Parts: sequence; structure tokens; C-alpha cells
Amino acid sequence: MLSTILFVSVSFLILLLALKKFAWGPVVNMMEERENKIASDIDNAEKSRLDAEKLGKQREMELKQSRTEAQGIIAQAKETAENNAHAILLDAEEHATRIKKQAQEDLRIERERMIDEAKKEVANLSVEIASKILKKELSASTHQELIQSSIEKLGVDEDE
Repeated sequence: MLSTILFVSVSFLILLLALKKFAWGPVVNMMEERENKIASDIDNAEKSRLDAEKLGKQREMELKQSRTEAQGIIAQAKETAENNAHAILLDAEEHATRIKKQAQEDLRIERERMIDEAKKEVANLSVEIASKILKKELSASTHQELIQSSIEKLGVDEDE
């Protein structure tokens, strides 16, 4: 019995040493590799989460910047439209002023033309009246002098 206990104890010790040498190392190494892989996966997941947060914040900033740029573009377009409208109004006013001045000039020219025609008509009537009064035909030089004096008299009457 002692021999059996001794044999079983020695066999158990040999088995333990064999397990330690051949099985324990690979099992411990496998467990360490698994632990390192899990730690690495956790680190990678944390890094991915941080990267996702960073990208989310960056996209949010870009969206805000895009909105600000869009508002700036809209404000600039409104300002340009207002400036164009103002320029169009100024151009229309200038055009209306030019048309008004041209109409006034045309009116002045037409008035002068009508006055000249009236002077000629009065001169012709004066010559006819003078011819009838004198019952004779005037010479060309006398006729011209009579016209000129009538025109001068009309000019004096106009100034008064």
C-alpha cells in the first residue's frame, strides 16, 4: 500500500511536470494571445469611436460653414440686385432727363422756325399792303429794305 501511494504520488508528480512542460506553456501563451487580441480590439474600437466623433464634429462644422457661406452668397446677391436696381433707376432718370431736354430743344427750334415764318409772312403782307397803297411795284432792293425794316420792327415788338 505504501508502495502504491508512493507510485501514485510519483506518477502524479511526473504527470504534473509533463503537463507543466508540454501543456501549461502553450495554454498560458494562448490565453495571453487571446487577452492581447481582446485588448487590441477594445483599443481599436475606442479609436474608431473617437475617429467617428471627430468626423461627426468636422461634418457639423462644415455644415455650419456651408450655411454661413450660403447666407453670405444670398446677402451678396441681394446687394447686387439692389445696386443693379438703383443703377437702372438712375439710368432711367438720366434717359428721361435727356428726352426732356431734347424735347425742350426741339420745341425751342420749332418756335424759332415758326417766328421766322411769321416774320416772313408779315413782311410779305406788309409788302402787299404797301404795294396796294402805293399802287406800284417796288424794286427788288426797295422790297428787301421794306422786309428788313418790318422784321426789325417785329423784333422790337417781341422784346417788349
